[in-house]
Amino acid sequence: MHVSHTVHIQRPVQDVSAALFESPSKWFPKSVGVHIAGVPVRKRVDISLGDPVKTSTWAVIPISWKATSIQKLFPVMHGRLEVAPSSKDETRLTVSGMYEAPLGRLGEEIDQALMHNVAEGTVKELAESIAKKLSG
Repeated sequence: MHVSHTVHIQRPVQDVSAALFESPSKWFPKSVGVHIAGVPVRKRVDISLGDPVKTSTWAVIPISWKATSIQKLFPVMHGRLEVAPSSKDETRLTVSGMYEAPLGRLGEEIDQALMHNVAEGTVKELAESIAKKLSG
């Protein structure tokens, strides 16, 4: 399944790209999750970054993350972070990825009924969290 979310950062793309290429610990949260009925549900994850591709106007960083515990119950996400200018002083950040529901056929049914919405919410909150950290 594919999930994606885009946010805008009030900084030039060159500044945002430079901040992204610093240590991920400065911009990637320690856990990912979503709010369900106003309650945060979070999971610690291990991230892996691929080799970034950068030009003077955009950058892409391959990224994947997986749960640090009970891995059989959580999908592994493979995707990317993309930054591109929206204007001279604004950057568009997109977090997108693909995942396969765990637990085989049962997992696919649960994903269709509920978990895809959780995955979308998780990517949305992740994009917004990264944008907030890169805004400063």
